[in-house]
Amino acid sequence: MKIEEDLREFLISGRKLDYDYSKAEAGDVGLCSIEELSESSVWVAPPDGEGYFEVPAISLTNRCEDYDPGFILLWLPNERLYGAWDGDHWELTVFPNITWSDIASSPLKYINLQWYPDDTIGRSFKPVGYKLEQGLPF
Repeated sequence: MKIEEDLREFLISGRKLDYDYSKAEAGDVGLCSIEELSESSVWVAPPDGEGYFEVPAISLTNRCEDYDPGFILLWLPNERLYGAWDGDHWELTVFPNITWSDIASSPLKYINLQWYPDDTIGRSFKPVGYKLEQGLPF
């Protein structure tokens, strides 16, 4: 599995994200164990809304009080970027120049990013190099 070493060490140690759950739109979000990590995909809608781009991703989250926990925080192995996926709108936000240590030291702003955009830490993912697929993936 292609993940960064600081993330690997964090997950192996069994540490949890420390933040005020009452301030998180998603509430208490749990992290996957290292054994639970697997590569999957997220879908990104093009600007015109026709079709989708399938982007390989690893969900880092496995539990959430209020939303589907998948991909609230994620790792993009091809781009080597962390991000968050809005599965309702097929929007992928990435965190350029952010390490797992950055996320772990202040997780609330990253967990909340898909609900409360902040262009100082996140930007919309541009699926350059990915094929536009027609129809729906299911």
